[in-house]
Amino acid sequence: MKRLNFYCFAIVFLTLGKLIAQPATSVFDEAQLNFKQGVDFFDKGLYGLAERSFKSFQAMELPTNEAKYQYLQTQSELYIARCAVRSGKPEGEKLMLDFVRHHAPEPVAGSAVIEIGNYYYNAGKFDKASEYYKMVDRGGMTISQRNEVNFKLGYGEFVQKRFSSAKSYFRMVKDGNSEYSAAANYYYGMCCFFDNQYEEAIKSFEKCKNDKKYSSLVPYYITQIYFAQNKFDKLIDYAEPKLNDNSLRNTKEMQQLVGQAYFEKENYKAALPHLEAYGNNSNLKAEEIYQLGYCQYKNGKYANASKNFEQLSAQNNKMGQNAMFLLGDCYLRAKNKVQARNAFGTASRMNFDKEIQEDALFNYGKLSAELDFDREAVNALSKIPTKSKNYNEAQSILSTVFLNTRDYDKALEVLEGIPDKSSKMNETLQKVAYFKGVQLQQSNKLDDAIGMYKKSLLYPVDPQTKALCNYWLGDIASQRKDYDGSIKYVNTYLQIAKNQSNMPDEASVHTANYLQGYNFLKQQNYSSAKGYFQETVSGIKKNSLNIDDKFVKSQLLGDAVLRAGDCNFKQNKYDEALKFYDDAIKSKYNGYVYALYQKAIIEGLKGNVEDKLIALEKLSRDYPNSDFADDALLETGSTYLEINQLDKAVKPLKTLVNDYKTKSPLINQGLLKLGLVSYNQGSLQMAINYYKQVFSNNPDSEEAKAALAALEEIYVRDLGKPDEYFAFVETVPGYKVTNISRDSISFKAAEAQFENGNYDKAVSSYTDYINKFPTGSSILLAYYRRAESQVILKKYDSAFKDYESVIVRGNSKYYTKSLEKAALIAYNYNKNFVKSYEYYSRLEKEPVDDNTKFEAQLGAMRSAYRSNNMKAVVEMAEKVSKNPQASVDQVATAEFYIGKSAFDQKDFDKALNAFNKVVRNSDNEQTAEARYLIAYIYYQKRDLEIANNLCDQAAKESAQYEYWVAKSILLQSDIAAEQGDLVSAKAALEAVIENFNKDPELVKIAQDKLDALDGKSKNKLSPNKPTNNLLEMDNDKN
Repeated sequence: MKRLNFYCFAIVFLTLGKLIAQPATSVFDEAQLNFKQGVDFFDKGLYGLAERSFKSFQAMELPTNEAKYQYLQTQSELYIARCAVRSGKPEGEKLMLDFVRHHAPEPVAGSAVIEIGNYYYNAGKFDKASEYYKMVDRGGMTISQRNEVNFKLGYGEFVQKRFSSAKSYFRMVKDGNSEYSAAANYYYGMCCFFDNQYEEAIKSFEKCKNDKKYSSLVPYYITQIYFAQNKFDKLIDYAEPKLNDNSLRNTKEMQQLVGQAYFEKENYKAALPHLEAYGNNSNLKAEEIYQLGYCQYKNGKYANASKNFEQLSAQNNKMGQNAMFLLGDCYLRAKNKVQARNAFGTASRMNFDKEIQEDALFNYGKLSAELDFDREAVNALSKIPTKSKNYNEAQSILSTVFLNTRDYDKALEVLEGIPDKSSKMNETLQKVAYFKGVQLQQSNKLDDAIGMYKKSLLYPVDPQTKALCNYWLGDIASQRKDYDGSIKYVNTYLQIAKNQSNMPDEASVHTANYLQGYNFLKQQNYSSAKGYFQETVSGIKKNSLNIDDKFVKSQLLGDAVLRAGDCNFKQNKYDEALKFYDDAIKSKYNGYVYALYQKAIIEGLKGNVEDKLIALEKLSRDYPNSDFADDALLETGSTYLEINQLDKAVKPLKTLVNDYKTKSPLINQGLLKLGLVSYNQGSLQMAINYYKQVFSNNPDSEEAKAALAALEEIYVRDLGKPDEYFAFVETVPGYKVTNISRDSISFKAAEAQFENGNYDKAVSSYTDYINKFPTGSSILLAYYRRAESQVILKKYDSAFKDYESVIVRGNSKYYTKSLEKAALIAYNYNKNFVKSYEYYSRLEKEPVDDNTKFEAQLGAMRSAYRSNNMKAVVEMAEKVSKNPQASVDQVATAEFYIGKSAFDQKDFDKALNAFNKVVRNSDNEQTAEARYLIAYIYYQKRDLEIANNLCDQAAKESAQYEYWVAKSILLQSDIAAEQGDLVSAKAALEAVIENFNKDPELVKIAQDKLDALDGKSKNKLSPNKPTNNLLEMDNDKN
């Protein structure tokens, strides 16, 4: 608004003009020139130069008693004050106030006050301007002047949000016809608007609506008022026709208000185009996004609605809860169950609207069940209250989930908490307890497994499950050498199973007969054992086409054939035994070389010595690296010796002692036989040499005694040189003639304690023997027996040292057993994986039976991995995976270690190949880890879709292994976040926090990630502008 000068200013400047125009003396002309220059500088904003010119004027000596000079003097004084104010000098305000005091009540004083007031007003310093405006005597002002001052006072109050005070000033101006009336009405209306005095506001707006300046602004505020008054129909009638008027300001905001009015009237079809138009050109706040999304939802535009609702995932309020519930429904309608589940899950974790929370929880649980997220399904559906409309359906879904889940702990917890269970629920509990027992047994937690199987038997609804519980209880009892207990369980199983079909291969009637056969075999009840092994063989062969398990069809069948042969052999039924051994040889079952050996022995027992020898020689020739090559060589030599073909006896026995010296425990037996052959050939010195070699090969006491007896006979009886015999005995550690009797008696005392099960006393007695006879004839056996006693007493460190004492002495009858047991202690108790690897790997190279060799390979592989010996891990894992003894699970274990080694070396392709084999061939914790690592590898390869799908699969199929499920869900959250799907990312993290709270570390990881995502979500929304103390107006100050 243009500033109006007071009438007095006009008089002053007219007078001044006349003075300048009149002739004067040269002094006055010079003064007049300075004054005129000051005015020119002032008008140009050169306040410093203007002030200097005015001061030069004042410094000149002019007559002071003439009016024309007084005017100029007064004006120069005013100009100097004005220059100081405009220049921002500290003394400016003081100069102006001094001027006012000196000249009041003259009109020029009032003009000075108005001048400084206008200056501060135009500078936006409204409080300062008001101080000066209020100093002016209103009585001396014209109406126009009063309107100006009142308006400016009101505007200053308005801008500072002091609406009541502002209204009092505007009220004095708005009802007239001055140039300030329209502006006063506009701002008076605005004050009423802000004070919620809507009717008053409208009246004032109506008065200025035709004013050129305010006609473009008023409609927006009137529209706002109608909205605030909930007069939605009136708003629509008023504003909607104006939306295309380009002369109006804020039409975009008016259109939003029209849309919101329709929204409030629940006319979502009419609201949508208005809200979409506003949304396309504006940054929306959370509430505005919700309204737009809701309208789209109501109009069936679910994809568009989803995009808007997704932006509200961080809103922790009722609106956010509603948005997530509706988002879930949008996804469902798009058949996207995964995303729908995530959204419902988020809504279910908010408690602002209990009804929505319950419905969301049910939908979340139902979708979790459909998508095989068993733990989440159980957690959710078990919380549905009995009075809920969803309760019956929730219970039905739960029953199905319990039978299909792998998260047996949670299922049992819920099932056991259900009072008055129906028969169906009892059957479910029976089966879930059985499944949990199998899981525990696979993890070698046998005591816990027994407890679960027995719990299952408390609910004997399903006969097949009852049979299977008895089977595995029998299996565990047999492992623990409780053969009587195992026999009872297996008999119960067989009684039930004969009326059942579709029993699993690994727990079928055939495998039960096999297990029962071993129970009786271990008790040396060969007759009963034979019957069960023969049933196993005939049953598997007869039903081979119906058996899928390769281990049962091959390994187990082959072993049953051999054991049936053994049982017949033990009963001297050699022809029957031969049938089974021949079957094993013909089919080349694992261990068929043993059958060749047994067949040779039978030929000998039947008197077919020549056939026996042919068979033995063929075995040692064709299978020199087999476990029975040394047995065959010894037996060949012994047989030739028995039929007095001494020359032929020598060759196989020499082959034994020379070629198998470091590999066979039969070397001393071979030397004894060679000594006897040489003696019978009359080669006494050669016989002496063979017998003496026995003492260089760690003989046990019986072998040493036999060698000494033979040497005594040769030296004393045949050569008549007893002194040479005594001299030799003196050289043998522990065999001084005077010590032999005491040695034998001391050792027998220790043996008696061991055989009677007095292991503490046995340890003491063996210790006494070792201390007294450190090189005694039974020293090896003493160390070995003391180790065995200490194992029983669980003194593993001491036992380990004794086994090492046997090992360090080299090959002996107790060497391989000591290697095996030292390795077991090092791995399981001492956790010395370097040592356990050393002993397992040495055992693996020894001529032990196939089963022991395989166990050594397994142990070496595990030890190598635990000791970070990756080269050995791969070497042993490859041996395990190729070993015919290996079960499917053990092959999977080998591949797992190969995969882990490759993964650690970032050879992801090799790791993938191995882990995929693990997943195909096993179902335990290492399988769960493999599933997770496969997904992680694809994540590292940036194949995010594949990684996400694999995470889904891992979470479903590894449900019983909480840690790996949670890790998969965390990885899924990272993938979703990278893909910009913050709703799914958050839902995944919330699921970890809610369902896996037993692991604080995982929960903290999830919470940290969730906090970061919440911040990211909020930053995407349009922020509310920070408020200050002044209103920001679109128009100027008039």
